[in-house]
Amino acid sequence: MSQPKKKPVEVVVFNNPWKGKDKSSNSVSEETKQKSSIDTRKPGSSTDRPVFDQKKAKYEIRKLGIHGMDKANKQNAMVDLLVELGAKPPRNKFIRIKDYQQQKANKEKEEEEETPDLMDGKKKKKPKEKRKRDKDDLLNYVDGQPGFYKHGVQFVKKLKR
Repeated sequence: MSQPKKKPVEVVVFNNPWKGKDKSSNSVSEETKQKSSIDTRKPGSSTDRPVFDQKKAKYEIRKLGIHGMDKANKQNAMVDLLVELGAKPPRNKFIRIKDYQQQKANKEKEEEEETPDLMDGKKKKKPKEKRKRDKDDLLNYVDGQPGFYKHGVQFVKKLKR
């Protein structure tokens, strides 16, 4: 009896782009990078003239302008540029709660010093306005609904005064 011939095993290799790159894949990625940087022409054009990319030019000019700034402005400008390009904005700086409370107290003191004392420390009371009751308010409860519904009929009581 002769055994049937076995087919060779098919091997499938999956390269995860999120994990570290192999040395063999580096050469491929370098080639694609070179092609993308060299090819600045439109795909359907027959001429060999390079095309002016306005977005790239704007980005390069902005980076050149940032390069000439001092350190603090340079950092703020780079953050603004990166946020505009799609990065997440930086978080607010952490302040300890005791420091924050002190800052708030100092700010209140400064505001008190700036405003002149008109009432000599006394606060002016605002007169409270009483709400005028409508005839259809029931038990001092107002929900925008006069009276009540019962079996599809609306009942409205008038108050005796």
